[in-house]
Amino acid sequence: MPIKVLLVDDEPLALENVYELVPWEEYGFEVAARTTSGRTALKLFEQHRPQIVITDISMSPMDGLELGRIIQQLEPATRLIFLTAYRDFDYARQAIEMRAVHYLLKHEISRNRLLEQLLFLRKEIEAETDQRARGQREALKSFLAGSLPKDEISRIDRQEVRIPILDQNTGTFGLLYFEWDTELLLDGSRRGMPWPGVNQRTEVEQVIRSRNDEVVETAIVEVMNGGYTVLLKLSVPNSILLLHRILQKVAASLLDAFMRDNGKAPVIMMASCADKEVLPALQAKLREQYDYTFFLPPRSLCLLEQVPREEERLLAEATDIWTGYATEKISLKKYLKKIIEHCRMGSLHTMIRLAHAEWQKDADPREIVPALGSNAEQIAASLYRIAEGRVKNRMENSQNYSRWVSKAMEYVREHYDDPELSLEKVAGSLQISSIHLRTTFKRETGQSLLDFTTDYRIEMAKKLLRKEELKVYEVSEKVGYKTSQYFSQVFRRVTGMQPKDYALKEGEE
Repeated sequence: MPIKVLLVDDEPLALENVYELVPWEEYGFEVAARTTSGRTALKLFEQHRPQIVITDISMSPMDGLELGRIIQQLEPATRLIFLTAYRDFDYARQAIEMRAVHYLLKHEISRNRLLEQLLFLRKEIEAETDQRARGQREALKSFLAGSLPKDEISRIDRQEVRIPILDQNTGTFGLLYFEWDTELLLDGSRRGMPWPGVNQRTEVEQVIRSRNDEVVETAIVEVMNGGYTVLLKLSVPNSILLLHRILQKVAASLLDAFMRDNGKAPVIMMASCADKEVLPALQAKLREQYDYTFFLPPRSLCLLEQVPREEERLLAEATDIWTGYATEKISLKKYLKKIIEHCRMGSLHTMIRLAHAEWQKDADPREIVPALGSNAEQIAASLYRIAEGRVKNRMENSQNYSRWVSKAMEYVREHYDDPELSLEKVAGSLQISSIHLRTTFKRETGQSLLDFTTDYRIEMAKKLLRKEELKVYEVSEKVGYKTSQYFSQVFRRVTGMQPKDYALKEGEE
């Protein structure tokens, strides 16, 4: 945007001379107004709020110095350039005290001299504007994340700290939330790419304002942990239906900008509120529910109110289907298709949580959490492959052993963290005698069930010890030992070293 300039001189010819001296627009300036009166200049300043005022000093009844003092009281950041026909030291001293950028003699003024000062000022003003905008955007980012201290929020309410879009208490707020090229991971989190246009968001904000008369102010904020929120200040009648239409209209203009600049566009989720205090919770809700967009095609618009809630019985059904797949041969593929058809994100979350828990049992803690996909079809296909792999592994592991031995191994793998795990407990779960299980297990595997349990627990402990944030006593509890002392004894007997030494060795490697 051009930098606004106000020209003031009580001599019309001198005023015209300064105006004609510089090709203003060519160098990024706009003469917002010009006048021969100091008092009129003050009114014009309040109307246009120029960043630079070039004024003659010797004027009547309000001279340039008085005008400059009042302007700096109104807007301290305003730059002043004083013009005079006299070499008066007192004028120069007062001009310098008022932070005047330059004190120019009229008979010495030239295009190059004035332009040099203007370009210096433009660079300075643009740097300050960028710094102020970054500060305001960071403050807004913290506010929306709910991490802005209460005293800072109070200062915003008192307008001691300016975040323009939050200044006025009247009107309605709209939020448009989107993520770029996001995909769902096995741990239930999302991972997205940076929006390519993030450095042009000021231009996108201007496009939104220019195409939508209802938008009073807008700000695009990069949300912590990924994602982007477009915060809107709207001037709309008190009608929910009309408000929704306006949100969709603004979001559509944003999608057009994405398509024009990037050749593709994400799904946008929308919400609104009348109270700025609700904004942090509303943004958190949009981020939480954004998983629902995996069911929607690209460039879709979705109101927060359109996200359905699932009944508890459906979530329980998802658990039963997933856990029963390997034994009861329930058609998981058909069930996943049903989830997609009915957009049941809660059921999908349930299966993802169960799949992740199984993956964690065998995965190296340092292993990167795998991605499931960027849409519901890909996510469902990934879950099905995981389930198929689980069944295949169980079949391979059980091929060399009898049914009871395989089931005993499976029980230990699923309950190794139980401190009360014993031969009797495993046999009881299989509904066979402990004597039969002990002799059969020893005959087929060459080791006792207790040794198998110990070996498995120690392998799981090794994986956990590679996580630097876990203490030895925490690891011992997670793998089913009642005391860390006994765990350390067993670990040393099996591995030849203490758990703490093992963790240090792995950390160095």
